[in-house]
Amino acid sequence: MKFLTLIALFMTGSLYAHPVIFEGGTVISSSNMESYSDNQILYSYSSKWAAGVNHWRFTKNEDNTEMGLARLNHLFWRKNGEDFQSNIYLLGGIGVIDSEIDKRTTDDVYMVGIEADWETRNLFAALKHYQFTSPRVTDLAMTQARVGFSPKETPYDQLQTWFMVQGMYAGDIDRTVSITPLLRFFYHNVLWEMGASTRGEWLLNLMVHI
Repeated sequence: MKFLTLIALFMTGSLYAHPVIFEGGTVISSSNMESYSDNQILYSYSSKWAAGVNHWRFTKNEDNTEMGLARLNHLFWRKNGEDFQSNIYLLGGIGVIDSEIDKRTTDDVYMVGIEADWETRNLFAALKHYQFTSPRVTDLAMTQARVGFSPKETPYDQLQTWFMVQGMYAGDIDRTVSITPLLRFFYHNVLWEMGASTRGEWLLNLMVHI
């Protein structure tokens, strides 16, 4: 049953977007740009709940804000249509933050977030927002939106290619929206993405299901 579920996930192109996968599945992911990174290990202990650990880095003028979090993800709503799927996820976390911005501080931090996506075999759209709250670091948040398409429907056991555009706004780190065209590839249980923003910032993401 898990194998059939995994096939279904790959066939719809949903490997990137989902914070909760099939029961018993583990996801290792690393999202990286010059201005931020997001590294996670998550285990889905049911089809609606996943838990794990998460490390964030935000960089402003070569100063870093880093966070280590224990996090919990919940599949709040799902709609399966004849040729599409859409999802809403609620996210939360608690941990510690260490910031070099303004002055070096170490304190507690709390994270809340929401992710939503809609997809077919050829089209994809997603929106996510994370808000971080700490006694000494204010207005730290990230909003990210994506749209993309695949030029053809490819069987799950062959290399799949997607073309995407990402927009990102990172609150206290950067007051402008970063636009990043990128290519997404995935094959079996591995996904990788490469791109560069319109202002020359590189992007490199990797995700593996085990």
